[in-house]
Amino acid sequence: MGEIDGFQVLASFSDDEMEGFVTVISSSEPRQPIPDIDQLVQEIKRQGIVFGLDMERVWQALHDYNDGKPVQNYSVALGQPVEEGMDGRIEFKIDMSVQPKIVDSRVDYKEIDQFKSVEKGDLLAVKWKPRPGSRGTTVTGMAKSPRTGKTTLLFPGKNVVTQENTDAVYFYAGENGYVIVQSDRLSVFPVLTIKKDVDFSIGNIRFKGDVTIMGDVLPDFVVETTGKVTIYGTVLGSRIEAGGAVTIRGGVSGKDKGMVLSNEDIDISYVERGNIEGKKDVYVKTGVLNSTVLCYGKFYGDSPGGRIMESVIKAGQGIMAFNVGSPFTKRLDLICGMDVEKEKQLETANENLNNLVVELRQLKQKYGEENLKTQELAYFLRQYSGSKQVETDYHRYKELGALIQDCYNLVKQLQGEAFNVNAMVKVKGVVYPGTRIVIGEYELLVPKELHNVVFYKNTEEGAVKWTSEIRG
Repeated sequence: MGEIDGFQVLASFSDDEMEGFVTVISSSEPRQPIPDIDQLVQEIKRQGIVFGLDMERVWQALHDYNDGKPVQNYSVALGQPVEEGMDGRIEFKIDMSVQPKIVDSRVDYKEIDQFKSVEKGDLLAVKWKPRPGSRGTTVTGMAKSPRTGKTTLLFPGKNVVTQENTDAVYFYAGENGYVIVQSDRLSVFPVLTIKKDVDFSIGNIRFKGDVTIMGDVLPDFVVETTGKVTIYGTVLGSRIEAGGAVTIRGGVSGKDKGMVLSNEDIDISYVERGNIEGKKDVYVKTGVLNSTVLCYGKFYGDSPGGRIMESVIKAGQGIMAFNVGSPFTKRLDLICGMDVEKEKQLETANENLNNLVVELRQLKQKYGEENLKTQELAYFLRQYSGSKQVETDYHRYKELGALIQDCYNLVKQLQGEAFNVNAMVKVKGVVYPGTRIVIGEYELLVPKELHNVVFYKNTEEGAVKWTSEIRG
């Protein structure tokens, strides 16, 4: 405490010395005013408050004292607080959690999203650098050091590229694949390898790259990939869809709901009660039973001892088989000699044509064909009290003729294009009677047991013929 010309000054500060206070007490009667603020400031500083002094607050303390008001623990100074350093942190830009999804208000334990699939160029993570912080100063002039931010470790691994600025490091996928963090290293692997069955511990797989599965794919699971799929076990009533080739060494046991789809070749040991569709060739080593196989290229089922029974095989560019049917099984179909894509367009065009014809027939039944041909719109509006629907139907009838003709022309064009494919069915072993052979627009029901036979399309006779000479 210091005494100056009839008043006493006491400076104090908070425990952390970040705030300074002043108390002024009169030491004479009557109370003497403080004549000079410099005296008050000098005494405050002499008693230790040397930083952050707020002169407006000092003036206010002086005026309050001179006005007879109490000045006790009056805040007159604030220190400079420390700005603590911030730790570095990792911000993942993809959801790295593994948990079942909610589908239609129910938990789907097959959809656990365990493998985080990314595309080349995707931002995977941001590593924010630590911030150093800044020093502080107490009202007594003492420096206070900040806490230093800690560095968080994350390094680029395989197929990951980085970009860095002053604040952060950005991690990007260098290839399509799945993301994994191992020992503070972020990597992208283009081939996903599952070393066991695809079951509830793995979940459905949706992956941008190649997938290899060492075990089986259990019923009702899904494997979808933009690349190749290789399965060493069996596909059991599940769905496989690939942008690349599919190889299934254990075969497909479809349970009437299994499906294998590929934009490339499909190579399978056997197919039982399954559905196969490939944009190129399909190879089946052992046999096909109670199944449907569709491929845009050729079907190869001609391994020695291989058999096709009670199935539909449809291959645009030809079918090679070893044994077809049996004396005891139901009829099966071997269909080839068509551009599959054009045939699908033809099916759509035929459906559209049928719909237009049905619509025209309904309008004729509603208003009468002769009336529609000969009467003007005004007549119909008078007959049906000016109904808007009548006007719409009238105009629709007038345009249907041209639409039907255009659709009919398209059907004829597609028929010529869809079946203009030179293809054959070759059977190296035996083909049993009752087998239906379709090549292009012609078909044949095999009348008797045949061996080492080639079925071909004879356009002159408009029929499917066969010969026992197999070449190649």
